Amino acid sequence: MLLRKKLPPIREPRLYLSMERSYLSLIKFAIVAFGAGILARKFAMALRFFHVENLHPFFMALYQALTFPAVFVLFAVIPLFWRDIRYVAQGPSVSAKEMDDPRVHFSAERTFLSWIRAALSSIAFAFVLAKFDFLLRKFSALLHVQIPLLHRLAGSNSIFLAFGLAWLLLAFWGLWGTQASIEAGECRLPMRRYAVIAIVLVLLGLGMLRLLWILGWG
Repeated sequence: MLLRKKLPPIREPRLYLSMERSYLSLIKFAIVAFGAGILARKFAMALRFFHVENLHPFFMALYQALTFPAVFVLFAVIPLFWRDIRYVAQGPSVSAKEMDDPRVHFSAERTFLSWIRAALSSIAFAFVLAKFDFLLRKFSALLHVQIPLLHRLAGSNSIFLAFGLAWLLLAFWGLWGTQASIEAGECRLPMRRYAVIAIVLVLLGLGMLRLLWILGWG
């Protein structure tokens, strides 16, 4: 967002809550795209395992088209979000009357639900990947054939599970912080919480890069 060019800096709760939802949509898109790419890569592994080579290039191309741009988007979001939040923090706070506006409460609820949806999407992907791994391991055991890379991908779903759980905690933290600001009658930007969010995103991005390094292009 181009806050520096289009909007004056002011600490208004609906403004920074809307910013959270906007950037949260980008993060959710990156997570869903990356998870779908990893699933496509595992489909490619399964197809090669069952000697169905004609569809293997398609799923490999899908894996490359989804995962690498998703990681780029995730790392690009971090400095942009931090820049916009720092810009908003430079402005004065709105009055206590504006803080207690019912629209602020509804905006806080919408933002909280956006965090919950993003967290549940990540957790759902974790279970989908775990179920797919379970099926591949069963086939491997029944046919007594080793599936390449499968043992190195053990626990890959834990990245999405840990991220989803962290997002749930941050959702409740954010709702509690907004309610505290409303009661205090002053918009206090939760900079400590935003710093934790940035750290979580960096750790998530590093975990994604590790998975890509394991899987490679071939």
